[in-house]
Amino acid sequence: MNRARRLFSWAIAAPFLLYAAGACAADDVVVIISKDNPHSVDKEYVVGIYTGRTKGWPDGSPVFPLDQGENSPARAAFYSSVVGRSQANMQALWAQNIFAGKGLPPKVAALGAEMKRLVATNRNAIGYIRASEVDDTVRVLLR
Repeated sequence: MNRARRLFSWAIAAPFLLYAAGACAADDVVVIISKDNPHSVDKEYVVGIYTGRTKGWPDGSPVFPLDQGENSPARAAFYSSVVGRSQANMQALWAQNIFAGKGLPPKVAALGAEMKRLVATNRNAIGYIRASEVDDTVRVLLR
């Protein structure tokens, strides 16, 4: 009986715990650009960049989007909270884009620190990191 009660308790609590963990992770991710990049764009523009619809900044200069590794919690949080899609959905979207010749997916940076360095040194780069990783080398574009 005790085992059944524990299983029932976990079955009830698990969805709430997963939701809370996801909400905390999603709130923690910020979109960053170089301090030399003068642009201010909205969330829809960022979504366009990461889905391949938008290929440049408003002034016509090319955009260089960066992704974190596939197993990164920040990547999962970014795609669910900012782009509004799952990672599996994004993989399918990019497979279609590649097949149709519409472009290539964002380049992958190994860690948040590497992404921050790449964004800080490239005026046209855009990426995302945990809010706790932000420093004065980059500018937060979107929270």
